[in-house]
Amino acid sequence: MFLDEMIEGNYVPYQNIPDAPGKPTEEIRELGKRLFPFTPYSFQLAMSVYDWTSASFARLVFLKLFQYTNVGEAPYPLDMGSIAKAIYTSNWPPYLPNNTDFMNSFLMKPASSLKDVQNQLAGVIDRLYTWSEVENRLLAAAAQSLPRTSIFQHRNLFSGQLDISQLGIDSFGVEFLESPMNSGPVGTPMVYEFKSALSSYMSVGKTLTTKMVWSFTDSVDDAMRYSNGILLTVYPPPFAVWESINYITTLWDDPKKTEYIFAPGSKFKVLSIDQIRYEGKDIIGISLMPELPETSGMPFQLLPSFVSGIKWPNITSVP
Repeated sequence: MFLDEMIEGNYVPYQNIPDAPGKPTEEIRELGKRLFPFTPYSFQLAMSVYDWTSASFARLVFLKLFQYTNVGEAPYPLDMGSIAKAIYTSNWPPYLPNNTDFMNSFLMKPASSLKDVQNQLAGVIDRLYTWSEVENRLLAAAAQSLPRTSIFQHRNLFSGQLDISQLGIDSFGVEFLESPMNSGPVGTPMVYEFKSALSSYMSVGKTLTTKMVWSFTDSVDDAMRYSNGILLTVYPPPFAVWESINYITTLWDDPKKTEYIFAPGSKFKVLSIDQIRYEGKDIIGISLMPELPETSGMPFQLLPSFVSGIKWPNITSVP
């Protein structure tokens, strides 16, 4: 299996995690058997989730975010310039282009210039793209197999965006299949003015489809640690469980953190867009509701309206 090759080559999981205790391989293997007992590939599923919780998530994001998904068929062409720039401008120490472990997660060596990153990327892109596609599929399969969470436990979940700060706020809109930038032409930088996106395909009432995995937590304060101008609040559909989001904290590299993920292809209806203030900072708050897959067999009755109600702890709306 391709992922096994990457594990043997010391590319998976992320090497020498500096800011979390991590988990030994045997613990991940045992967790896989417990969480995915129905498949002989339980270890690979567990490892793909664990790897996502480390700095490897940057690779898994970039190789999805910068796909021109309306050009041809999969595997879709990539915005190579934006990928190289995102790697080179990483500003989250120690996850920098001169760091051996960070660049190893892209099959590269430490780089001292954007040109160096571009040249290295051109030489590894075929294998890097295959790796990303394989691991993203395993991650999606794992997510869909994990237990659902009761909405009575968590009525709202939160995500600070963009959690990769060097991308900039105008990269947020290209996270969705509805973005016109997905149509290219190939080579056009995949950015779309945030304000224009909010007034068009991301406006209230529209449905958005994610290109990649989305991470959420149950705490506004935790989400805001990663926010660079946007706070997403997901409001549950009127059923007893979160049908399309999955609890992955058991496989997180840091047991002190709580995380849920939505798989690629998840659909959300935009409920509201607000200018809000959090601890003296003005940010954009976007509230969303997951749309259930057409294949969902939810047997639950609708819940009464009192269960819901979007709440913004420590946040005030700005007129």
